[in-house]
Amino acid sequence: HYRWLWKTKTLRRHPVALTLTPLADNLGIEATGIDLSAPINDDDLNALRDGVHENLVLVVRDQNLTPAQYLDAMSLFGDLMDQHLTELLMPEHPKIAVLDSRRAKRVVDGEIVPIGAKDWHTDHTNHARPPKMTALYAVQLPSTGGDTGFANMQAAYAGLPQDEQDRLAPMITVNVIEQDTEYVNDSTRSALTAEPQRHPFIRTHPETGKKAIYVHPGKLAHMDGMTPDESQAFVNDLLARTITPEITYRHKWRPGDLVLWDNRATLHLAHRDYDVKEGRVMHRVILQGEVPF
Repeated sequence: HYRWLWKTKTLRRHPVALTLTPLADNLGIEATGIDLSAPINDDDLNALRDGVHENLVLVVRDQNLTPAQYLDAMSLFGDLMDQHLTELLMPEHPKIAVLDSRRAKRVVDGEIVPIGAKDWHTDHTNHARPPKMTALYAVQLPSTGGDTGFANMQAAYAGLPQDEQDRLAPMITVNVIEQDTEYVNDSTRSALTAEPQRHPFIRTHPETGKKAIYVHPGKLAHMDGMTPDESQAFVNDLLARTITPEITYRHKWRPGDLVLWDNRATLHLAHRDYDVKEGRVMHRVILQGEVPF
């Protein structure tokens, strides 16, 4: 049913219009010719699922989705998960968080800090079952900037010397929600801070068995056996050494883009090089994950 066109590195299925095109050497695939607001046949759905499964980041272009259609489309990839960003949830569809730069609350040195972590991270490690995938749907974009970076942390781990892999493999992270998160109400914060969550620093993907560096520095209370300061220095050094251009993809958003990525194998960051007053509006959905192992 499928064939690779090696000269263009484009995977096409005939006779339908779905086209899947690799975006970078180590991760990312672009899907065009598909309308997620309409019913999807089994072959195309399997191709999309395989796309994110094998390439870790799936970019679906040219979508025009209502919130209900967006939720229906994402439910094809897994169970929808509640979000702890309670102050940002869409009232009519609370499984969607509205990330609108014009609603940013934090101000540092007179500058508004956009919503979204500026450092490499995976999502919601303060949960016992963190989201397996996150989706962002571009509703409104600034005139320039606001890209999102992705890093293949399976490739990052595989690129380390064997002795370093062996040292990292048994390490454990202890995770809590940040105390200065402005978008979480008090009751949700209390529930999430009741018990710190312990996760493997090197996570095994439940579907492929591949291992990846798995961490959210902002939610890292400490590494087991290290002080908080030692933990941050250790993680920052490792990420600086392993996240190289060869294993990353920087997504330049277009109106109607829907990007879905695998949190179990990637880290991501939000570039803040844009005017927050112009309005960078993303609709965010997360999918329920497993207990990391």
